[in-house]
Amino acid sequence: MQKVGEGAAPKLRLLRLMRGAGAVLLLAGWLAGCNAVSTDSEKLAVGDQKMAQNSGASSAGSTGEAADSNAVKPAAGASLTGETAPEKTEPFSRKIIYKANLVMQVEKYQEAQAKIQEAVKQSGGYILQFNENASGLEKSGTFVIKVPATGFQSLLALLEQIQPTQQKNLQGQDVTEEYVDLAARLKAKQVVENRLIAFMEKAAKTDELLAFSNELGKVQEEIERIKGRMRYLEQNVAMSTIELKLTQKNSSAEVIQARGQGPLGQRAAEALSGSLAVLGFLLQWTFVFLAGALPVILLLVLIGIPVWLLRKRRKEKLADIRTRLAGDNPPSKAQPSDRLSLPEQAGENAEPPREKTE
Repeated sequence: MQKVGEGAAPKLRLLRLMRGAGAVLLLAGWLAGCNAVSTDSEKLAVGDQKMAQNSGASSAGSTGEAADSNAVKPAAGASLTGETAPEKTEPFSRKIIYKANLVMQVEKYQEAQAKIQEAVKQSGGYILQFNENASGLEKSGTFVIKVPATGFQSLLALLEQIQPTQQKNLQGQDVTEEYVDLAARLKAKQVVENRLIAFMEKAAKTDELLAFSNELGKVQEEIERIKGRMRYLEQNVAMSTIELKLTQKNSSAEVIQARGQGPLGQRAAEALSGSLAVLGFLLQWTFVFLAGALPVILLLVLIGIPVWLLRKRRKEKLADIRTRLAGDNPPSKAQPSDRLSLPEQAGENAEPPREKTE
């Protein structure tokens, strides 16, 4: 019995050792698996962090490029003079062409002309056209001024400060509808142009190529016409027009004083020329009046001559009749001694009484 017990004890120990070794191996394997999972998760976290950094760098680069491109592009509405117009917040801003007609009468023509030129320069505009006339009655000049729309009102105020205007007429033409219509037509024509170009690239026959080329030429001509009209409207909207007539009457103090300072002979000659001018003026208007009344005078002559001839003939006939009557019964000239009284003449001329017949 003791031998059997002594032989079983080592086997039990061996089994316990094997179980302990198996448990240790399982624990080592589980720990190794956990370490591998943590390592993989760390690798994944590092990879995600690197990707995030790369994406941030790329987005920063694209943002920088966009900022650079925006910085390079000029602002919309920048003028040729370098002034930047306010940005359009509305999709279709109003487009209005402003125009003004002014009449100004001054005492000193040259001084007023210099002030007008200075005011135009201050407003950023320019004189497009200038005409000057001088006559015996007045001296005048006509200015056609182009000024930016932003300085239109300021220039009008400066002109009013130089001399209050006698006449003022302000006009505004709204071309927004026309401009929007032209923009829509331009987009449609450009789409047609692109299609025709694509068809020409795919055309295999000469006839088709010629047909597409002709249609493309018509479309491009229409596109250029639309663009030209749009440029014209844009320029007129950006630059307003002022037509100013500056006059100086010859009866002003400056002209009278200048005339009074001349020599006596010159002033006498000027007075004589003025009188001759007035006389010639009256003769001209008399001639014009007669020329205008000539048809009426001719009509009166055509009607009056037959009436006058008819009345003349009647008078001649009456005179002829009276002459004949006077020739048939000439008046008798009796002497005073031969004159008889009425009773005697009655007795002589009386017929003898007739006898009564039974």
